Amino acid sequence: MHMIYKLCSIALLLIFTASLEASTLTWDQTEARIELKPNEEEARATFTVTNNGDKAVRIARIKTSCGCTGSIVERKIIEPGQSTEIVGTFHKGKRQGLNHNKLQVFLDNQADAVATLHMIVQVPNLIELQPRIIYWNADSAKTERKVRVSLDPRYVNEITEISYNRKTLDLVDTDDPTDSSKRVIQITPKSFSHVLRETIVIKAKGENGQSAESRLHVFVQP
Repeated sequence: MHMIYKLCSIALLLIFTASLEASTLTWDQTEARIELKPNEEEARATFTVTNNGDKAVRIARIKTSCGCTGSIVERKIIEPGQSTEIVGTFHKGKRQGLNHNKLQVFLDNQADAVATLHMIVQVPNLIELQPRIIYWNADSAKTERKVRVSLDPRYVNEITEISYNRKTLDLVDTDDPTDSSKRVIQITPKSFSHVLRETIVIKAKGENGQSAESRLHVFVQP
């Protein structure tokens, strides 16, 4: 019983010490919002932490929530009154839309993160398709499917090409009756009795020379 009491006391002391160390650290920000431009592959955000305590602390590790996110630490040991910078990096890859990534900062001998830093990165989707995948199966109505196409007018404003297999698909490109800034593509397979896997490629351009490409996937499973 005495041993259990002693272990609990040690655990409480460690928790108190960790909490005390955390309270001596101040951050200039814990959340950064960034919007990438179309040709940018990486986003970076800088978080500055200051040690307001009377003892040095050491950043042991930084755990990220995604393989697309990394970190660079300027200086791991922070003396009293000093600051250091943590640079979060985000690699776009093929990601689009809103990406919320976290960096958990751990000090020496602490099981819990002393802080969680947030990188919220918006990757522009220059050609948005709704939906991006269309399909028919044995129970589907043998009718056309409609896909709405939206362009990001900051970068592209004109569809220049729609490539598809004319031997297997019928396609009609029309104005969206509900929104003049959008287009509607109507797709119908020439046959519903055979397995079909096709890709429609949509290309667009902007006045500044920016180009974009998006892919629509079509499936028939009779």
